[in-house]
Amino acid sequence: MTDYFAQTAVLMAGLWPKLVAGFLITLELTAAATPLALLFGLLLLAPRMDRRAYIRAPAIGFIELMRNTPLLVQIYLVYFGLPLLGFYPSEFVCGVAGISLQHGAFLAETYRGAIESVDRGQWDAANAIGMNEHKTFRHVILPQALMKILGPLGNQVIVLAKDTSLVSAIGMMDLTMTGKMAIERSAASAEVFVAVAFFYLLLTTALGGTARAVEHRVAGRY
Repeated sequence: MTDYFAQTAVLMAGLWPKLVAGFLITLELTAAATPLALLFGLLLLAPRMDRRAYIRAPAIGFIELMRNTPLLVQIYLVYFGLPLLGFYPSEFVCGVAGISLQHGAFLAETYRGAIESVDRGQWDAANAIGMNEHKTFRHVILPQALMKILGPLGNQVIVLAKDTSLVSAIGMMDLTMTGKMAIERSAASAEVFVAVAFFYLLLTTALGGTARAVEHRVAGRY
């Protein structure tokens, strides 16, 4: 047993720099895809909530398509499909695009659900005291919707961070791909994947803590 732990310690010491390098790429993917997904969800929100069916229906169709097909397939479509159209983005760009598109679709529904969960009487009360639709949304509806959305928003960002592991399928040397290559060279499957899981745990714990801190801060403000 002592020899096993000693050998594992030597193995991890040798792999540590490579795992850290892969982890940094995972951080870059998360940092790039998160704001794009948040923004894309907002861009989808307006047509999704539009009262005109010919505007709302395409948005609903796109959202359902993105939410109900595997993210890995979507990444493949971006990676192999764009060259057919004459575009040759890097693996990083393809991974970020695929992740952002799907999570943006999920976030659009999260935004919509939070806004629609605010009681309709809030709109009527604001109108009764002379507030127009814009002011009502900004000062009455949005603060209440924001409180409802922060928890699900944090969860979605955590899922997004874990989904970055799928970019290994298109050759990105992220944390997961680095772990796979380390296993091929060392045959230490369990040990390497435990280390990989530890790095992901660090990332998701940090994101979860940040989300809770933001939620408490906003709750104190409103």
